[in-house]
Amino acid sequence: MTNGRFKSVRHRVVANSRKARISMIYFGGPPLCEKIAPLPSLLIQGDQDSLYNEFTWFDYKTSVYTSRLSDNRLGLFEKIAA
Repeated sequence: MTNGRFKSVRHRVVANSRKARISMIYFGGPPLCEKIAPLPSLLIQGDQDSLYNEFTWFDYKTSVYTSRLSDNRLGLFEKIAA
């Protein structure tokens, strides 16, 4: 959605081996048919093309379930530079 303008960090947990730890996860997202594309306000002055092909949330979730945690999960949707 940021067209590469903002980078996400990898989530890692450093656990304390002396104390018990409880974790809860929550997965949320848009409807599966929702199209994912950069926000127009984050394209530089509207002149910059998207770095990614438009895809649906279903397409993204499918790619996540077939990838490893260390994989670039947006790599499948990147446009090839000409």
